[in-house]
Amino acid sequence: MINNKKVISKITAMVIALAVIGLVIAKLYDIGIHRPSLAYRQLSPQTIMWLNAFNQADPESIIKAAPVGPFEWSNKDDIGQKRKMGKWGKEEDANAIVYYRKDRDAHGQLRARRVIECVENIILELPSYLSTYHYPTDLNGRKMAIYLPDKDSEFTTLINKLSDNGLLGGSKYGCSIISIGPLGCQCKAIIIHPNAFINNNADGDPEFIRVLRRELAYYTYLAGLDYNKPTHRQAWFIQGISEHFSLEGRRLPAFTPEMIQRMEQECALNAEFPAKNKLSQLGGTSFIQFYEQAFGQVALSDLIEATYSMPVDSALCRTNDLTELKQQWIEYLRTEQAPENSPTDTEL
Repeated sequence: MINNKKVISKITAMVIALAVIGLVIAKLYDIGIHRPSLAYRQLSPQTIMWLNAFNQADPESIIKAAPVGPFEWSNKDDIGQKRKMGKWGKEEDANAIVYYRKDRDAHGQLRARRVIECVENIILELPSYLSTYHYPTDLNGRKMAIYLPDKDSEFTTLINKLSDNGLLGGSKYGCSIISIGPLGCQCKAIIIHPNAFINNNADGDPEFIRVLRRELAYYTYLAGLDYNKPTHRQAWFIQGISEHFSLEGRRLPAFTPEMIQRMEQECALNAEFPAKNKLSQLGGTSFIQFYEQAFGQVALSDLIEATYSMPVDSALCRTNDLTELKQQWIEYLRTEQAPENSPTDTEL
């Protein structure tokens, strides 16, 4: 009888253990199907190669590949939370944290409040343009971290620390640092140069608004890509939609005949534009402006949404012949030509 009780106890224990294991597996499965599948794999070698090349073609911001292990999602490790990095104040709402130097900048808090308000307005616009915006509830609670350094040297220091000494070029008013790893796409920070609050653009609007619009659009698009697949998107396209969104309906200055000729010879809609000077950025932005004017805002948003799941040229080919589309774009540039208002070739 005693032996029978021992056997029954062992069987009962085994059944309970198996039931617990089953529940754990079921729970993990349930979590898995409701979380980005990126959490369960590493980035493909092709994607890492693309990210490395992308940094060469896109000097405005820095993308870090984090192929092994997770990164911390909360804001507790933000530089603005660390005392050794100086005395940072912060303004915070449901979606963003803006860090400013409270020990050195008498106007820092006012600027931070202006930035918070601006971010909220931009977030309301992004879904109609990029089909989505990734709120903290989608990012394990992480809020968008935005830094307002009060000195040029601190702007550079923040970039170096947040990008692990990544190289950056051509970023006059601000940039973003983005990490892509097994748990998804994370914006580590948007950093706005102090000059963005001093120098105004031609229409009189503060330059910091353009920085925020560009970087939020840039990050939102990258966060929408499927990194479980070998991922490759042309820098000219991502630059183009980000810059176009930052312009808020304003148009680029018209191009000189020489610049248009270079684009006709060197830029293809199914390949990367030459990564030299400003040709890629201006070319991409002008193409997006042309596309919206030719086919409408809804068609542009539909194109952008299609490129989340397919290459840019494949998305364009759904409704257009690439050769004909390029010629229409070049003719659009020639029609808009106004040399007295054009950027010079030295800007390219």
